[in-house]
Amino acid sequence: MKCTNCKSSDTEKFFILKNAPVQSIVTIKTYEDAIAVPKKDLTLTFCNNCGFIFNSTFDTSLDMYTKGYEDQQGFSATWMKFITDFTERFIDKYGIRNKNVIEIGCGKGDFLQIICKLGNNQGIGIDPAYVPGRLEENPNLRFIREFYSESHGDLPADVIVCRHTMEHIYDNHTFVKTIRKAIRNNPDVIVLIEVPSIVRILKINAFWDIFYEHCSYFSPGSLARLFRWNKFDVLDDYLEYDNQYLFLEAKPSDEITETPHPAEESVAELKNYVDQFVVTVNEELDKWRNRLQKMKEDNKKVVVWGGGSKSVGFLTHFNDMNVIKHVVDINPHMQGNYIPGIGIQYVPPKFLETYQPDSVIIMNGVYEKEIEKMLLEMNLKPELISL
Repeated sequence: MKCTNCKSSDTEKFFILKNAPVQSIVTIKTYEDAIAVPKKDLTLTFCNNCGFIFNSTFDTSLDMYTKGYEDQQGFSATWMKFITDFTERFIDKYGIRNKNVIEIGCGKGDFLQIICKLGNNQGIGIDPAYVPGRLEENPNLRFIREFYSESHGDLPADVIVCRHTMEHIYDNHTFVKTIRKAIRNNPDVIVLIEVPSIVRILKINAFWDIFYEHCSYFSPGSLARLFRWNKFDVLDDYLEYDNQYLFLEAKPSDEITETPHPAEESVAELKNYVDQFVVTVNEELDKWRNRLQKMKEDNKKVVVWGGGSKSVGFLTHFNDMNVIKHVVDINPHMQGNYIPGIGIQYVPPKFLETYQPDSVIIMNGVYEKEIEKMLLEMNLKPELISL
């Protein structure tokens, strides 16, 4: 049970999620295949040395990312505004114009397309799950369908981006070391990392953001320490998107730096959040179970809005109650598919015109106004419950 960030053995388990589907956002075409997805126990473990949190029972032999992985967010106007505004700020901050940008774990290439368009940059996306044909033709983009390795250090890079990838990597110590070795002859490269923030999860008992595909959970402190200990200077470390997303900006250093960034919390501070979570998360789960039971007794039609990992994280706890029968998602590539391990089919928003739900549980409150507007356009005014 050594920490996968710092290799310390001073670790302790604090939360176990039983029978979690091992996949969250693969595209599964039939109910039978969906419920056949394996389920395993997830064990959140805290490192008392560096503050890193990880699933110590994660099965590293599973292939999760080469079989129809669906992670596109660009269908939401709310997300597009956020990521465009953020990218413009990032470009201005480091003068990223007419540069070479590499994205590790680029998904379908949405972000790479944006940063290359806004800064007239050249982009290379590296991801075994990349799907050709999702983006409009752009001669400034090319994609490599494989996992990132030290050999990719031969590619031209002024900026290396890695968004929502490290939370899926079990051995981040080796991963960051690989990046550092790849850019050993490139001292001016800027590295941008984006991951979910565990601090928010612990503070608000966001149990729906804990699921099997995420085996690594970072805080500003644990992420910054990982990079500093691998010879990076941390240029900035901050939260965005209602404190859900953690960003780190760094560049190579000749030595290990010990000076923390002002945003880094101490290990002791994060441990306090963990101890609080242990006490309060079960109370939160009980509240939700009681709430859903009341809806069931009142014959309420309840739907979840927002597919992917959050809905899997939420329904893992409550699917046995048979209250929620439909999950809405605006991504057309998810609609008609079935939720891994759960078996509910994703439906488009227009489905609700006929279904007439009484309550809509929104998996991410950032999208509430956008969702409310879509519902009103369908003359629907259900109760909205935002997580």
